[in-house]
Amino acid sequence: MADTLLERIQQADNLPSLPTVALQVLQLTQNDEFSILDLARIVQQDPALTSKLLRVVNSSLFGMSRRIASIQQAMVILGLRSVKVIVLSFSLVDIWRRERCEAFDYAAYWRRSLTMAVLARLLAERTDRSMAEECLVGGLLADIGILAAVHCAADLYLEADRRHRNTRQSLPDVERAVLGVSHEELTTTLLNQWGLPESLSVAVSSHHSPVDAPVAQTDSGPNLSRLLRAASILTDALLSSNPVSQIRLAKKQVMDGIEMSLPDLDAILDEIDQHVRSTAQLFDLEIEQSVGYQEIQKAALNRLAQLSMAAELERVQAAHREQEAQRKVKELNAQNRQLVEKASTDVLTGIANRAALDERLEEECTRACTAREPIGVIILDLDRFKKLNDTFGHQTGDEALTMIGGVLRQVATDQQYPGRYGGEEFVLIVRGLSARQLRALAEDLRLTIAKLRIPCKGHFVPITASLGVAHMNPDDPGLTPREILKRADQCLYDAKNHGRNRVVCLDSRQAATMATRSLVPA
Repeated sequence: MADTLLERIQQADNLPSLPTVALQVLQLTQNDEFSILDLARIVQQDPALTSKLLRVVNSSLFGMSRRIASIQQAMVILGLRSVKVIVLSFSLVDIWRRERCEAFDYAAYWRRSLTMAVLARLLAERTDRSMAEECLVGGLLADIGILAAVHCAADLYLEADRRHRNTRQSLPDVERAVLGVSHEELTTTLLNQWGLPESLSVAVSSHHSPVDAPVAQTDSGPNLSRLLRAASILTDALLSSNPVSQIRLAKKQVMDGIEMSLPDLDAILDEIDQHVRSTAQLFDLEIEQSVGYQEIQKAALNRLAQLSMAAELERVQAAHREQEAQRKVKELNAQNRQLVEKASTDVLTGIANRAALDERLEEECTRACTAREPIGVIILDLDRFKKLNDTFGHQTGDEALTMIGGVLRQVATDQQYPGRYGGEEFVLIVRGLSARQLRALAEDLRLTIAKLRIPCKGHFVPITASLGVAHMNPDDPGLTPREILKRADQCLYDAKNHGRNRVVCLDSRQAATMATRSLVPA
């Protein structure tokens, strides 16, 4: 059957043939030395064709900022290769437009061809602009084999068309089962016979395949093949009986196959109907009056409107869901931060508690060794705190601790981390300061605390604090949380024993000297 049908199409005496101008264009463009002027002279022999070319270049598809009035300018803008294929497409569409088979739905055929052609061009505009004109022509001629089959074997093809409408099988599969050959193969044969570019004929030979399916090795335009496939998939979805659901699947396949963003694809779908109608006018395919194309156009507009509304609703809902999810994540993160902060904060003073201090000191000792920078610890203890509680009450004692917490919060930075160590003892972890600077910081804290006055029953009670300071260099062999706290605590003990309200400091050099002295025999 395949050979028989192909032979009938190739050898049919009544098969439409190319007009004289189209044949002259083919012959001229096969000569490497032809020019725009030569091509313009041939095209201008056909006033109708000249007018159509000018209408194409001035159409909304090209978006020219000024009107193009001469055929030479149009050819410069379109390019010689594009002019060739557009002239041939005009000629082919014109001759096939005149052929009639009363039982065949030409309105549906041309609607699909125009939709695919416009979609292919718009897809190319956003992915590979050099393919734009060939995509328009490829989409327009991709199904021309159907017209040839209808012309030469109408009964057989109408049966294939009927089966396709009543089943979920693809059109090429049904055609092979009924005719022994698909319209893709018939179209390829015709385009080769008419001398169109090989890249065009190879691209249309698989335009019903998935976008990401392998491209034929002989194809010199793989992008053209994928763009025509993408346009075909979208066209089938837009013109299906249930476009709302089909378009979602089609969009995903297209975006995966030619790497197009969803906003760009939605923009193309939003403007497709306008371009289809204007392109139909360019090719003089105002056939709705004679075959009910106006009703099909109106139904397609309704489907496209529903699709646009559904897509917009889906976009809004998705945006709302995303906003809601982000809000919940933010709330959860905030709650988690609050829980972590609550678990690591001393309730009375508002600074870190003992557990948080121990964890931070471990981190800072590790950082000091890695970053090769000094670290210091200041232990602060309120003087005669038990007497303060016994004399003025625990509420006054708590107020004193709260005020100490406020003083330490004021000196807190990324490098200075305060916390309550327990009872009336506080710790300030400091990194990056020299021993002299660390001692000065401790002295400032002592003086600030000495200026505090605790309100109690109309009186103001003064308080003081003793501070023990340990400073360690990164090369100190004893640089551990346990050792630095031990040294600071010893300094605090000395401050208490030498009269309180004072600062006692020990650095790595002093600690090394003391360790050396302890090794000398008495």
